[in-house]
Amino acid sequence: MKRSIILLSILAMVADHALAEVPTMLGTVVVSATRSEQPTVPTPASISVITSEEIEQSGSRNVAELLRGRAGIQVRDFFGDGSGGAVFDLRGFGATAVSNTLIMIDGRRLNNGADIGAPDVTTLSLKNIERIEIIQGSAGTLFGNQAVGGVINIITRRPQEFHADVDLAIGSYDSRTLTASISDRFANGVSYRLAAERRTTDNYRDNNSLDYENLVGRLDYEYTSGRVFAEVHRTNEDMETPAALFANELDADRRQSAAVYANDFQDTDTTLSRIGLSHFLNDSWSFDMELAYRDVDRTFATSFRTGAQPPADQTRDVYTLTPRFIGVVPMNGGEAQFTIGADLETTDYYLNSSIGMQEVDQRIYAYYLQGVLPINEAWSVTAGARRALVRNHITDSFAFSGGENLDDEITVGTLGMVYRPNVDWRLFARIDENFRFAKVDEHTSLFGVTTGLKNQTGKSYEIGGEWSGDYGSFKATAYRLKLKDEISYNPATFQNVNLDSTTRKGLILEATAMVSQDTEVGFNYHYVDAKADTGIFAGNRVPLVAEHSATLLLDYHPLHNLNLHAEVKYVGDQVLGGDFANAFPKLDDFTVVNLSGEYRINGWRFGAKVNNLFDREYSDTGSTGFTAGFVLADAYFPAPERNFWLTAGYDFY
Repeated sequence: MKRSIILLSILAMVADHALAEVPTMLGTVVVSATRSEQPTVPTPASISVITSEEIEQSGSRNVAELLRGRAGIQVRDFFGDGSGGAVFDLRGFGATAVSNTLIMIDGRRLNNGADIGAPDVTTLSLKNIERIEIIQGSAGTLFGNQAVGGVINIITRRPQEFHADVDLAIGSYDSRTLTASISDRFANGVSYRLAAERRTTDNYRDNNSLDYENLVGRLDYEYTSGRVFAEVHRTNEDMETPAALFANELDADRRQSAAVYANDFQDTDTTLSRIGLSHFLNDSWSFDMELAYRDVDRTFATSFRTGAQPPADQTRDVYTLTPRFIGVVPMNGGEAQFTIGADLETTDYYLNSSIGMQEVDQRIYAYYLQGVLPINEAWSVTAGARRALVRNHITDSFAFSGGENLDDEITVGTLGMVYRPNVDWRLFARIDENFRFAKVDEHTSLFGVTTGLKNQTGKSYEIGGEWSGDYGSFKATAYRLKLKDEISYNPATFQNVNLDSTTRKGLILEATAMVSQDTEVGFNYHYVDAKADTGIFAGNRVPLVAEHSATLLLDYHPLHNLNLHAEVKYVGDQVLGGDFANAFPKLDDFTVVNLSGEYRINGWRFGAKVNNLFDREYSDTGSTGFTAGFVLADAYFPAPERNFWLTAGYDFY
């Protein structure tokens, strides 16, 4: 770590001398550091922000495409279009990343506490996103259950002034996307925003067509001492699902789908609604509160190689209440910040399939306190604690046919320090305890056997440094994540198990530079050593985790209304999902080049993008699986080859 800080200092001095005439890069407000809006990051955590300008310049079509290649994030996308449960992995969890990386929208968690379904980011269009904040590393005290590897908090747009837009995109695989939005703010404090998106595509694979609709409505009212709002999302996604291909099938035809999956699909209807309040109690304290409801109704068919399966029904109703008090109090020549809050979540989950029925009534109650205390102008200390309780009543056709109560509780804490020698540098170190509660489909196996799982706990140790100046920024973070009773799935036995001790050690480097008035470059690199420490798999790599990944970004503005964007993304080789013995062939490493551009004139926007420019054949993810003859073999989800997109839009002001 010491060498990394010295290197960053040298690079900073060299860049300062060469580019002193480049204008200052402005900071961005962040919410995720203290669960309230702050102009800086006061806590000892590495937080990266993707701004709305960066989102537009990237040419990305969805959240999965945008986050792929960002520092410290590994994205696994089964079908290559960002739908159907794309997985975001912070800190190298592989198949269980859906339960160890917390995904949030405006501080409202998308992760499922009761079941292992992936957080569904398709409920949000990029057009509705103001910025994305990424907390690298554990955040068990501030955000609780499942914030083990980190947090991705998606901040949506608030109505600011009159603005309307409409966009049309066409692309490979007979893809069509139409989006539109309108927003306005009035002198009486009332504002609104309405947005809609419609997307259809055949996708890269056979039997993989998608029909998607998304509607969003938001109403705000600002008064002298605060703000209230109400918001509703409605999403419908109907998709055919082709499943994985074995190696011989992949060689014969990468785009095919096995005949047994011809009728597989998943149709999902999602309704998200929330109301919120932010009120200043006095000059020092404010009260924030959100009440949210998420209803997910899904019908799906997921077949096995041994035979097709009939459709199954799944419903999930989630209620959350997140009240908190935020205090900013003068202390030691600075300001101490206190966050005192509760996270209350209720989930009613039901699954009825050919294998049987599962039902869970889950309650999670959590209470937390975090304080950021200045020691002097340069030093500050962050400390906090969380108490969390889970109450499960589980009914399963086999394991818990009469119903069973599975309850647990846990207390975690955090301690860290920030040192700011000057306005350009920020150095930090911290320890954060984390946890995740086992879920209903982890407590039971495919054959209805009770697994007897323990809840997962761990500690995260981090040290890092950040520098930002007139011409760019540099960041380095080193970490060690030690877990006890890590919950993982073994496809060979169809059971979830508690692994023996596991450790993840890693390093993340990020850098951006304005090399001229017209050109900005960015680079990030992530190394993670994720292995089992003890047991029969001691020393083996954790499946579906790339040891090395890196991205090079370039934005070039040859004209004031023309932006060109290039990405070079590298992902190292990976052990197949479920291959704890590291015995099967690995997923090959791959490098993908993407290019995009946008031209604006008189309210019009015209864009073009090519993904996988050099037509690389690779698989983004894969796993061991059983053939029709019940033989365990390697299977792959092929990623799309070269594909093209054209967009046109118009802004009304």
